[in-house]
Amino acid sequence: MLNKKYISILKKSPWKDFDSNKEDNIFTRPRKNQFNFDKFQFQFNFNAKTIILAVVAMVALWFASGIYEIKEGEEAAVIRFGRFVRKGYPGLNYHLPAPFEKIIVEKVKQSRRIEIGYRTNSSLRSGGDNTKNIAGESIMLTGDENIVALNCDVMWHINNLEDFIFNVQRPEETVKATVESAVREVIGNTPISWVLSDRKQEITYKIEKLAQKILNSYNAGVMIEKVQLLKAEPPAEVIDAYRDVQTSKADKEKEINQAQAYNNKILPEARGAAAKIIQEAEGYREEVISKAEGYSQRFNAIYKQYATDRQVTRDRLYLEVVEEILGGSNKTIINNALLPHMAIKP
Repeated sequence: MLNKKYISILKKSPWKDFDSNKEDNIFTRPRKNQFNFDKFQFQFNFNAKTIILAVVAMVALWFASGIYEIKEGEEAAVIRFGRFVRKGYPGLNYHLPAPFEKIIVEKVKQSRRIEIGYRTNSSLRSGGDNTKNIAGESIMLTGDENIVALNCDVMWHINNLEDFIFNVQRPEETVKATVESAVREVIGNTPISWVLSDRKQEITYKIEKLAQKILNSYNAGVMIEKVQLLKAEPPAEVIDAYRDVQTSKADKEKEINQAQAYNNKILPEARGAAAKIIQEAEGYREEVISKAEGYSQRFNAIYKQYATDRQVTRDRLYLEVVEEILGGSNKTIINNALLPHMAIKP
């Protein structure tokens, strides 16, 4: 049965229904994938216009992509093949689209903050201690060879966009390293008593000047606004020893002040006493000299009288001596006639 079916199929001629005069045959009937040239010509004309319009639109959009807006407080640097050509200022600006030109926009008036010696942890609750000390940055050596832990804030901004872009590869790291170096140099030449006292303003001024000088030598395009010392104290590991030293220094200063006060008190008194003694001695000298001169003049006068009348002078001198001797003594005057009847006490 199966063989008969295959035999009947093989006997059937494939050319049995072929008629060359008929239009509907294998040669005249369009094949499934046959290309229609007329239809293609119309479609090609339509698609060509569309492509041209699309290209024009793309070119227009490409040129329009060079329009950009700069906000207030910002500046743009226009870079052409890696070279700075001009700046863009607030408002609408234009640059050649990529790959010819590109722009770099920076907020030149924005104050930026860098922390040295600590880091703020914003994940902690506000109101608590949300800072973490960085010992490698905060520990410094003072001018009198003491150790101090110091934290500070640095505020800075861009003042030259071209230098900022081309001369500094990592601006924030550069500013941080520069200010940290300036802080260490200034603190290294300052005694710890100044660092811990109210002379911090003078110290920060020196740090700002030195850091700005270094950044200017780099042509970094950066301006240091302010350096603020937040905390300055001995490290926790040596704070007890530091307090002992400070207590000893305070005691020393106290003793020195007391000695100075005693010195200031006793020296004027001693000088006054010495001056009084000197004045008394000078007065005594003048008195002795005056007396001696008086005695000398009196002796000379008496001698002149003695030379004139010696007996009279002798009598007068005798009477003066007797008067001087008997002038202050008790005297008893008696009559010679009553002498045998009177008992005179010895």
